[in-house]
Amino acid sequence: MHDIHVKKAYSLKDGSFQSGFRNKHFLSLEISSKTFSYCILDIDRYQYRLMESYEFHSPVGMDAFLHIIEEIVSGNEFLVSDFERVTAMYVSPQSVFIPSDFYQEKEKDNYLGFNHLVENGSITCSDKLHILDAYAVYPLPASLKHTLDNLFEKYRLRHFSSALIESVLYDIRYGGCEADMFIHVQNQYFEILILKEGNLVYFNSFEYQTWDDILYYLFYVIEQCNETAENINLLMIGQASMDSSLYKNLKPYFKSVDFGRRSDLFKYDDVFDEIPHHYFYNLLNVNACG
Repeated sequence: MHDIHVKKAYSLKDGSFQSGFRNKHFLSLEISSKTFSYCILDIDRYQYRLMESYEFHSPVGMDAFLHIIEEIVSGNEFLVSDFERVTAMYVSPQSVFIPSDFYQEKEKDNYLGFNHLVENGSITCSDKLHILDAYAVYPLPASLKHTLDNLFEKYRLRHFSSALIESVLYDIRYGGCEADMFIHVQNQYFEILILKEGNLVYFNSFEYQTWDDILYYLFYVIEQCNETAENINLLMIGQASMDSSLYKNLKPYFKSVDFGRRSDLFKYDDVFDEIPHHYFYNLLNVNACG
């Protein structure tokens, strides 16, 4: 493996969990240009028993990136097992949402092209968001799809924003969450979601390099939406810790600033308590999304 590019950032495993199982497990993957993460759900127990995440710290071209993913999967005794279901989640800032009543599959290239400059070598994909009652349309590198086709006999594809929005809406409508705004922090990008009366009224993804970038975009969006921070209950999910300057700088301005919790739809091996419960929000929720 190209060690100069790859670091295993997290590795959580139930000590009694063994490879060689057949079916009765769900595999979830989350793939971005800077990270590759996966987790395995034991569907008999409905319990997560394994999760690992790799980070790419040096610039990696598409060919090298795909080669690294192939090496990680083929060299991992768990990832080459037989799974009842495989979900591959692609992370990118490009997506557009079309209400179900207006969506036409034949028009998806036009929906995407109207909103984003799509690179050559991409194919246009779509997800149905059942709670939002809309479709997410997004580009996927054709070479990545080819790699996934070679690695897995059958899998379902999802854009990360589909899982994020559906999970947030579920928490708001059925999980007792009372937040007015969510920020989802990941490597290189973060997302802002604003909700009113259980409905999503704003979603966007922003690139950042420092916590100050996040503060700037967050308060800009609040101003543009004619909101006031001191009236907002803010919930943070993703890779931002309680001791981060982001959290410390946000707390004085908002009505409340809290961290998300894990879904109670699933169980988690005790080893998962080694990371904050709001980390890997998308990866651990995608199995609840249609």
